[in-house]
Amino acid sequence: MPKIKQDGANRVNLQHLGSVYRLIEQFELISRIDLSKISGFAPASITNLTRELIHSHFVIERAVQNTIVRGRPAVGICLSPFYWQYLAVTLSEKSLDISLCELNGKQLRQQLYSLDKTLPLESFISRGISYFLQQNSDITQHILACSLCILGRIDKFEKRVYLGTEELNPDLQEVLQSEFKFPIIVAEHFAMWTFAESHLGNAINSNNVIFLQFDDAINISVLSEGKMIKNEKQKRMNIDNVTLPKLSELSDKIAQDVPEMERHYLYNQVSNKAIYQLVDLLLPNQLPNDESKIQFLCEQAQQNQPDAITIIHHLADNVSYLLMYLTNIFASEKIMINTRLLSVKEIFLQRLADKLQDALLSDEQQVEIITSKFSWNDPTIASSAIKQQLYSGELFSEHIR
Repeated sequence: MPKIKQDGANRVNLQHLGSVYRLIEQFELISRIDLSKISGFAPASITNLTRELIHSHFVIERAVQNTIVRGRPAVGICLSPFYWQYLAVTLSEKSLDISLCELNGKQLRQQLYSLDKTLPLESFISRGISYFLQQNSDITQHILACSLCILGRIDKFEKRVYLGTEELNPDLQEVLQSEFKFPIIVAEHFAMWTFAESHLGNAINSNNVIFLQFDDAINISVLSEGKMIKNEKQKRMNIDNVTLPKLSELSDKIAQDVPEMERHYLYNQVSNKAIYQLVDLLLPNQLPNDESKIQFLCEQAQQNQPDAITIIHHLADNVSYLLMYLTNIFASEKIMINTRLLSVKEIFLQRLADKLQDALLSDEQQVEIITSKFSWNDPTIASSAIKQQLYSGELFSEHIR
C-alpha cells in the first residue's frame, strides 16, 4: 500500500511539474509570484517545483533589472537553452527529415535523407538518426527524446501503423527504442499537426475549428467550444465512407475499381488516389502515382488549363458538400485545410469558399477558410509529441528525483 501511495504521489508531482513547465514556456520569462497566481499552486509549492526543474536543467533563473525601481534585480524563470535538446523527425513515403532542436523549439540543425528502399524501414530510420547525431556531435548535448512523426495513420487499438497506404511493422516504436537510450515517441502527423496549429499556428485562440486534411487518407477533427471532439479510439473522425451525391460528370468516371455503391464515397472522390485517376483521365501523362502527379495538376491549373481547372473544381465541390454539414452542425467559425493542392489555393479555396457560403443555413454565419502555418516537415509539428509529454509530466519521470 505505501508503494501505491508513493507512485500516486509521484504521478501527481509529475503532472504539477508539467503544468508549471507549460506556463514557463508560454510566458517565456515569468516570476515565481506570477507562477503561483496563475497556476493556483501555493508559493511554497512553486518554489519546490521550480527547484526540481532547475536541478534537472529544464529551466533556469534569469535576472531582470527593473528600470523603474533601483536596487536588486528581479528574478524570473525561463526555459534552459544550455542542456536539453531533442530530435524532431518526420517520415514521409520518400524521405526522413531530422531536426535537432532546443527546448523552446529553436531548430539548430536539419538534414533530409531520401528513403532507401533496399533497407528495412526500421534499419533505415535507426541508421539515419545515428548518422545525424554523429554528423552533429559538435553541438549535440543531452538528447531528451526523439519524436518520429509519420505521415500516415496510427491505429493504436488495432496496433496498425500506415505510411501512406503501406502498412508498417506495428512494433516500430519498440524496435527503434531498443537502439537508443533516449525515449522514442512514434506519433501520427495529423494529430500532431492539429495540436501545433491549435496551440502555435493559425488556429490559436480559436474555439470552433474544423481541421481537414486530405492526402493518401482523409483526416478530420473538430474543435468545438475549445475541446476536441473525439471517439473512444482516436481524436480524428473516420469519414472515408461518407457518401456524396453526384456533383459533376467526373463522379462516375473514376473509382471504377470499386463496387458501384462505393464509387461516391468521399475517399474515392477526393483522396490522392482519386486525384491520380482524375489527372490520368483528363491530363494524359507518364508520371508515377505520387506527389509529382499532383504537382503536374497544379502547374496545369496555374496555366489556366481548362481540364485542370475542372479537376480542381470537382475536388472543391465534393469537399464543400462535406463541410457544409459539419459547419452547420458544429457552428464552426474557421475551417483549416491541409492538402497538396495549396499551391493553387487561389483557385481551390475560392471555389470552396463560394460553394460553402451558398450552402450555409444562415446568411449571418460567416466561416473563414484558413491554411496551415506549418509546412508538412516543419519540426514544430513533430515537436508537438514531445511537448505533449512534457506538459503531462511523462518525460520528467526519468530526470526528476
